[in-house]
Amino acid sequence: MAVSPFQIGIVNPVQYQNESESIKGVKLNLVHSANSSVTGLDLGFASEVRSEFTGVQFNFINLNTGNTKGAQFGWGFFGFSSAENMTGLQWNTINHTSSQMVGLQIGLLNIIQGGGKNFQLGLINYNKNSSIFFILPFINFSL
Repeated sequence: MAVSPFQIGIVNPVQYQNESESIKGVKLNLVHSANSSVTGLDLGFASEVRSEFTGVQFNFINLNTGNTKGAQFGWGFFGFSSAENMTGLQWNTINHTSSQMVGLQIGLLNIIQGGGKNFQLGLINYNKNSSIFFILPFINFSL
């Protein structure tokens, strides 16, 4: 697997680096770009990372189907952040972790479908392994 320091994408597959490339540096998503793994800064409208992400994402839509370490931020209303395994912070309108979450979710709708030590702040908080109750308004957590 090749590693590149920079990615800029208009709409996948119209992007500077092929989607099978790993990025260690900066990834800019004018509309949407996809890569195997990313380490560094990921900015734009919609980003897709298919394996490992480490760093900071600041996109309207953050779609990570592997392990994520760092922070996922959204911009605008109705933003969405998703990760399979998350260690760190998800701060968007809708946050979703499909497996393990260790960290904090802040948003209107927060969803954790797996385990881990985590805390949620939002209007609706679903946490499958909650220490209190699986769905709660305002706060929820799992210790």
